[in-house]
Amino acid sequence: MNELRPSSGPLTFGRLGAYAAPALPLAVVVFPSYAILPGFYAQHTAIPMATIGVILIVARAFDAIVDPLIGYLSDRTRSRWGSRKPWVLAGSAILAVAILQLYAPAPTVGAAYYLGWFLLFYFGYSLIEIAHKAWGTDLARSYVERSAIAMSLAFAFALGNFAFAAAPLVFPAGTGTYDAEILSYIAWATAIALPLCAGGALLFVPEGKTVETDKVRYIATLRDAIRNGPLLRFLSIFLFTGLGQGIFYGLIYLYVSFVMQLNALFAWVLLTDAAVTLVSVPVWYRLVTALQKHRAWALGMLISAAAILGIGFLPTEPAAFPVLIVLVALRAFGAGVITVAPNALLGDVVDYELMKRKVNRAANFHALVSLATKCTATIGGGVGLILVGLAGFDAKTPVTEDVAQTFQYVALLLPTVILLVAAGLAVGFPLDRAKHEIVRRRIEDGGNHVSTV
Repeated sequence: MNELRPSSGPLTFGRLGAYAAPALPLAVVVFPSYAILPGFYAQHTAIPMATIGVILIVARAFDAIVDPLIGYLSDRTRSRWGSRKPWVLAGSAILAVAILQLYAPAPTVGAAYYLGWFLLFYFGYSLIEIAHKAWGTDLARSYVERSAIAMSLAFAFALGNFAFAAAPLVFPAGTGTYDAEILSYIAWATAIALPLCAGGALLFVPEGKTVETDKVRYIATLRDAIRNGPLLRFLSIFLFTGLGQGIFYGLIYLYVSFVMQLNALFAWVLLTDAAVTLVSVPVWYRLVTALQKHRAWALGMLISAAAILGIGFLPTEPAAFPVLIVLVALRAFGAGVITVAPNALLGDVVDYELMKRKVNRAANFHALVSLATKCTATIGGGVGLILVGLAGFDAKTPVTEDVAQTFQYVALLLPTVILLVAAGLAVGFPLDRAKHEIVRRRIEDGGNHVSTV
């Protein structure tokens, strides 16, 4: 087993930018895949709302099998291009093809079309995201450098969300909403940009710290993950955070467009959300450093929960739009912490595993988080869609009072409660800055004995 060795060259600003670049086109299409596309398919195809909700949930069963396997194989991969880069390249090619199909459905497509391309879309996304984030963990080990890498990813992702939000207002076509023509433009632009950004990262960013591989069984990897206390606490916080966000994002497009009757203005709602998130990234980077990662995470969830609850008190009419924008901005600022704190904190959890068991499971742990991200986002949104569908919601007919009330309970009150639970769990996270410094020193002292799976 070889000694841990540093990456070739310093972690410069240029390398950080090149590393983070693939996150920008990913963000353009990943967020709307569960926040916009379900509503779009409900409006523009014959697929029933409840069926769309079921499809979102069924797709996660596929990810539950595939994502941990991708992480396991990525950690074991050895090639002339490193452990992570081949996976990023393969995922970029698959995702580019899936984007063009998923974002441009004909009105006659059925449930099988949506499910099939949705599965391939997220398979390609998993290949990129798991390897890419594990790659970031390999690039640095210090508490501060991890935060810098997380911030660069967060900024790129926020910029991608902003680009999607601005698309209806920028492209010289369409109706100013997320109609079929705008989504087609977005798909083509992303399918071209993604391989280019991924290629730049592969060419200009070093592989990072490398270690030899011990042959450890897959089942042992899962067993050890369950025995990692900080990881279990991290996942519990992450699951509640993601579930609250997933329910909110999965239904807010329909709530604003149909319950509040603001469909023509929804692009401005999303643009506000994306712009504030983008601006909040450097703010949260400073707060994460000042307050520590777990406390900043808790603060962000408290702010986000308060804003979502406030939206529930607004009258469901167009006159509420100005106050809605203010609350959307406040919620986006609070949620901005999610783009910085979790990824940085997970790197510390990987180090804890490295210290305890002399095994580097960066991709395995990022695979678990990738699975949790998609499960909470799409299952939360899927359950929400099923509930409002069973309550009688139909995107092609006017919203009744009972349906509007169901929306308020499911889309606003429920996420508020869930995010408050996440905040409470984050406050007591056991691995703070001082404890991570101890972990890092022990890794450096015992580096000659560290292996990877």
